[in-house]
Amino acid sequence: MGIKSLTEAFPWYRYSKKLISKIQNPHNAGFFTQKESEERNVRLASATEGTPAEGNSITLYWLVDKEDGTIIDARYRLYGQSALIGAAEAACELCVGKNYDQAQRLTAELLDRHLRDKQDTPAFPHETYPHLNLTIDAIDLCAQQCSDLPLPTSYVAPPVPTEPGEVIEGGYPGWGELPLKKKMAVIEQVLDSDVRPYIALDAGGVELLNLIDNREVIITYQGSCTNCYSAVGTTLSYIQQTLRNKVHPDLVVVPDIEFDAPY
Repeated sequence: MGIKSLTEAFPWYRYSKKLISKIQNPHNAGFFTQKESEERNVRLASATEGTPAEGNSITLYWLVDKEDGTIIDARYRLYGQSALIGAAEAACELCVGKNYDQAQRLTAELLDRHLRDKQDTPAFPHETYPHLNLTIDAIDLCAQQCSDLPLPTSYVAPPVPTEPGEVIEGGYPGWGELPLKKKMAVIEQVLDSDVRPYIALDAGGVELLNLIDNREVIITYQGSCTNCYSAVGTTLSYIQQTLRNKVHPDLVVVPDIEFDAPY
């Protein structure tokens, strides 16, 4: 990436409010030492991407549980543009509580979505994506340092957001009058933007099979989600709440792996 793309200043009015708040009130700046990790009996992983000479540099620090590869704390030190601060804050928040394998599946798009005010409006200007990618590269290097640590055979909780995000009051406009295919398309769109990216962090997936009586959303899980305890618990609750927030408040999500779609 060129120096210009990393050093160009950006007007703050193009940042989301959440992004501005993270930049002005950073909570994860700092670092960990080897001594601290030894005292807590955890793995210290650290990685640097970029250089001050290029205009932006970030060093990411993880404390990782040796038993299951879970990232229990994350910090960063950096030099560069304000957008890099926001990217680093988002990265630390999203990494903590996940294992290194899940964290390695994070993308620049997910960092951006984490700080959006509205679903369809990016938090970061497009020109700042090199800063997001710099942070993703640091995450990848940290994860590589943990590759020898064991991972759980199944995850009890999915790496989904703890906040419901934007709520469309009254549901999707004109939902009741839409034909079935259009309703299915609306649900697919929400699954694509708000559900599948997070479930993919567990190497899983979710497929929409049918909509029955304009109320029951029939889905099936794919990949590791089929063996995940939360497939009928936390993950299911998140999917249902997301669809109720973005599509219609009366929707009920029903997982059915053996359901045969009629189309």
